[in-house]
Amino acid sequence: MNDIVESPRENKVISENHTIRVLAERNGVLISLTTKRYSYLFFLSRPLIGVRKIITRDRIVARAGYDIRRTRELIDELYGAGGL
Repeated sequence: MNDIVESPRENKVISENHTIRVLAERNGVLISLTTKRYSYLFFLSRPLIGVRKIITRDRIVARAGYDIRRTRELIDELYGAGGL
């Protein structure tokens, strides 16, 4: 029996040290333009192609385990469909 659990950052490309942040994974690409107050998320993925605006301090992408699909679900839970 193999109980190896995949890390949330495994098999993903993550760059989050700048104003423009990128998450690339098997479900697509998420590009974020981050300001002090808001983040504008550009989704190019299987679950969504579009833009969402969120509050930066909510750290939704990190809370979603760097998973594009879960990020979209958390935005819908916190802000309603479409974000802010």
